[in-house]
Amino acid sequence: MTGNMTGNMTTFITKVNKACDDLDFVSARVLIETNLLKLSEAKYYRLLNASGRVLIKHVLANSQSQQDRTQLSRTDLLTINKINEYCSNFDISMLKRTLKNSFELVQRPDVLPLLNNDARIILDNMGALLGAHQVH
Repeated sequence: MTGNMTGNMTTFITKVNKACDDLDFVSARVLIETNLLKLSEAKYYRLLNASGRVLIKHVLANSQSQQDRTQLSRTDLLTINKINEYCSNFDISMLKRTLKNSFELVQRPDVLPLLNNDARIILDNMGALLGAHQVH
């Protein structure tokens, strides 16, 4: 199974390199973003051409500086859904229990748009949204 993945990665890297050669940086960037973790591995990074390497450094720097949306895990998304659900059902005790473990999560700027109206109002009234996140 891993052998197949390596084959796919080689094809993938060829596509990235070709897009860079054609100065099609929009496509190259999309390709890099969809496979960022793999391409960061030394064995694959080495196969990128000079433009590809510059681009991946740029994409990595950007994703670090703006806590990229892609960094929300499936678990984070499930937690956000739960928070929305508890707020809509006004289940404050379950909400508080969930917030104990995910207080940092609701502070992320990319999470606010995922919260429903009930969640924003309740979390704001609880003082759970710090700083710039406050709704008023």
